[in-house]
Amino acid sequence: MGFPHCPICVVLAFVSVFMGVTRSYMFYILVRECMRAETTFKFKFSFY
Repeated sequence: MGFPHCPICVVLAFVSVFMGVTRSYMFYILVRECMRAETTFKFKFSFY
């Protein structure tokens, strides 16, 4: 199967890539906020 596939499959592929990039960027923002020393962001769950 080559790239020119049915339009639904092409749209689903682009949506999957977009969701993956967005999820990675949101995870990067979360990690960056947690790594800052002066952060006021606290998780609501705690293991201690």
